[in-house]
Formats: sequence, structure tokens, C-alpha cells
Amino acid sequence: MKILYHHRTRGEDAQGIHIRALCAAFRELGHQVVLVGPPRRRSAALFPPGGAPPGTGVADARPSLAGLVIPHWFYELLALAYNTVAVPVLLAQALRHRPGLIYERYALFSLAGLCVARVVRRPFILEVNAPLSLELRQHGHLWLRGLAQRVEDFLCRSATRTVVVSQAMAEILKNRGIPAERLLVMPNGVDQDRFHAGVDGESVRSRLRLTGCRVVGFVGWVRRWHGVDGLMAALAPRLRRDPGLRLLVVGDGPALPDLRARARQLGVEDRVCFAGAVSQEEVPAYIAALDIAVQPAVTEYASPIKLFEYLALGCPVVAPDQANIRELIRPGVTAEVFPPGDWGVLGVRLEELLDDPQRCRQLGERGAASIPEHGYTWRANAERVLAAVEAGGSLPVTEGL
Repeated sequence: MKILYHHRTRGEDAQGIHIRALCAAFRELGHQVVLVGPPRRRSAALFPPGGAPPGTGVADARPSLAGLVIPHWFYELLALAYNTVAVPVLLAQALRHRPGLIYERYALFSLAGLCVARVVRRPFILEVNAPLSLELRQHGHLWLRGLAQRVEDFLCRSATRTVVVSQAMAEILKNRGIPAERLLVMPNGVDQDRFHAGVDGESVRSRLRLTGCRVVGFVGWVRRWHGVDGLMAALAPRLRRDPGLRLLVVGDGPALPDLRARARQLGVEDRVCFAGAVSQEEVPAYIAALDIAVQPAVTEYASPIKLFEYLALGCPVVAPDQANIRELIRPGVTAEVFPPGDWGVLGVRLEELLDDPQRCRQLGERGAASIPEHGYTWRANAERVLAAVEAGGSLPVTEGL
């Protein structure tokens, strides 16, 4: 089957990883994927490059056009206007390739996928990684609030299936009147060919002069809401008294300058290693270099890709104790948890693990086993989508906005 995959994403962070991985999984299953989206030239970005909302790409970054920062209200008008470009482009691709399925990664005010699916009478799968009308409103960066939610709800009601990455997100949409039978809860996943317990992190440790040290770390794009400053504060007392312990922060991002300043303020500058940006090919080895991996913070409806990568590599994980995380792990069995934002308790959890190597090994082994056990892979996700399409039939008849 041919799958027409439409997106409006320019970021190279988790958004780009998700798109590439799912498309690769469809192809691995024998399907042809035609990818339709904006060119990835960051200098001419119409939508925020990289620095994105907690699940998407807009909330904690200022939108830009051709490298110039623009007001949020202007960004929203451009997002609406983008449909006038996207619809004919996507329709042309649909008429050319005659796909059996149109799949769209949801973006603010994006109606192109649904419009074209109705014209060519094909199933339409909408993938929602964050309820943007809620997320952007919470961050104070949404002007057309009523219209944004109406469009979002209309899309979710109208899709053959709306894929959401957590049960917590499904509950948000169901409370807004989206029929439960239209929702497919499908957590993110991982590529086990690249992320597995056999990956060796010693070359990274040697390069960063971490050989012989115990290493606690975070890997990902570093934004303020990721909570890495809280992780640093939680670990600082142990860092100051344990010369063999290091905190490793891997990745680039707008929060790095403040983190470097915070390390100096806490007196642990010489115990914190900032590795900077690394290529996607190098990420498994950097995670494998960790003794303990931490997901310091996450929005209440997200399904963090990094968490799956940590688990798949057999790395002991500590994450916030909230509903969407409990969907993915068993507290005390496959990962340790702490109350969200309680850096004191996070510090205690890290102390306990650092003092109990056997406990760390058990967590790592059970966490790695949970990936195939629960089907947390991109291939399994692609299979779920195709099964939902087969069971879902045609597009539902819905009322207008």
C-alpha cells in the first residue's frame, strides 16, 4: 500500500525522529511512503525551528519567518494561510500516487490532510502528539483560542482514527466530546536495532574523560521545561562530596547558558560535563555511557521518546510519578519515580540507586525487557495504525466547525 504522510515539521528534535522512524517502520512492513512537508531549510523557517512546545514545537520558542522573529498572532494567521499552499500540494501528490491511506502529524490549524482525504475518499489517520489549543493557551501564546480548539476538535472527530500518545491525552479529548471509539492510544516507541542493551558506551566515556566515574545524565534537546536545572540541584550535594560522580548533559538548547551558570552557582562546575549536540547516530552510545538516566520533567500528556530509548538500552531510569509515565513503566520494577518537581525526593532516589548497584542492574534489565514485552517499538506502532485503518472503514460523517 502507498501511504501519503503529511507534516508541517521542520525541527530535527523528537518531532523529526518520530516522523522518520514511523515512516521507516511502514517501509519495513513493505509499504511505500510518500512524505509531503515543508523543506527543511532552517534559515527560511516559517514555523518555529526546533525549540518547541512540550510535545510539538511552538510554545517555548518565538516563531520566525526567514530568520526574523514574528508575533504569535501573525504566526497563527500564517498557519491558517498555510492550508492554501498545503491543500493543492497534497492533493497533487494524492492524485499522482493514489495512496491507500493519508496520515498526518497534527499541526496548529492544519486542515490539509482531512480535506484531501475527503476529496480522494481515502482513510485519514491524524496523529496528535499534544493538544495544541490547550498547550499554547497555557503558555499564553494563543490568540485565536476559540477557533484553534474548534479546528482541533473537528479534526479529531473527523479522522478515521486519531492517534494519541497517552491515555492521559485521550482523556483530555474525550472530556471535550471526542468519541472514544475514534481514539487510538499509541505510545511512542524505539528502534531496537539501534537502541539495545548491547550498545557500548566506553568510547564516549573515554572521549569525555569519564572512565572510572559513575555517571548520571540527561540526553535530549535542553529547554527550560525539561527540568535539567532541577536534576542538577538534586544531585549537587552528592556531586560535591563524591569525586567519582559526574552529571552528563547531552544536547544543545536554549537552557544551556543558564545551566552552566547554575553549575557554577552550586559549586559543581567541575563535576558537570556538557557534551553539546551529538548526531542521532551517536545517541545510543551516549545513553549507554550513563549509569543512571533521568527524565526530570514531562508534560502530563506526553509520551517521551527519550524514556523508551533509556529503557531499551538497559539504563536504570528515574522519572516523574505521573499518570502518563505510569502508563509506560512499573514504579519500582522497571523504573524509579519521584513526585513531579520535588527535586529533594529526586535527590533521595538518585542517592539510593548510587548506593545500590544491584538495584540498578535489576531496574535496567527489567526496563529493557519491557520494550518488547509491551511492543514499544516503531514497527509495532506501524502495525497498530494499519490494523486500525483496516478496522476503521471510511471517514465518519461529521458536522462542520
